[in-house]
Amino acid sequence: MKGIFHLSFVADNFETTRKFYEEVLGCRTGREKETWLDIHFFGHQLTIHRNNCPSEVSPIDHFGVILDKDEWHNLSERVSASNTGYVLSPNVIKIDTEAESGKYIIKDPSGNILEFKYYSELIHPMSEAHA
Repeated sequence: MKGIFHLSFVADNFETTRKFYEEVLGCRTGREKETWLDIHFFGHQLTIHRNNCPSEVSPIDHFGVILDKDEWHNLSERVSASNTGYVLSPNVIKIDTEAESGKYIIKDPSGNILEFKYYSELIHPMSEAHA
């Protein structure tokens, strides 16, 4: 699988922003919670947060990529070997289940927040099952 770009940001007007991406650009909504939603953005993933929502585990404004599991592990080894500190250390949840996923967060030398994720194929947020 090629890496899928991921961008997370806050919307001043959540519903107007949703409507723009769905109706004007023709994008599909993916996973969704009360405080955020994923948009299928031409093969990539946007996570749009309500302006008043608190950050859950990671800072809201960030970008990154969704990799396959092997790429994710290989890159985490390179990051660790480089002595780059983690904002969120590699974390895998629901191991050996259909809902397995992993992520880690680092900062680049300029302080930009980068998130690296993988999902099992069955729950991948960009799959047709989450359309």
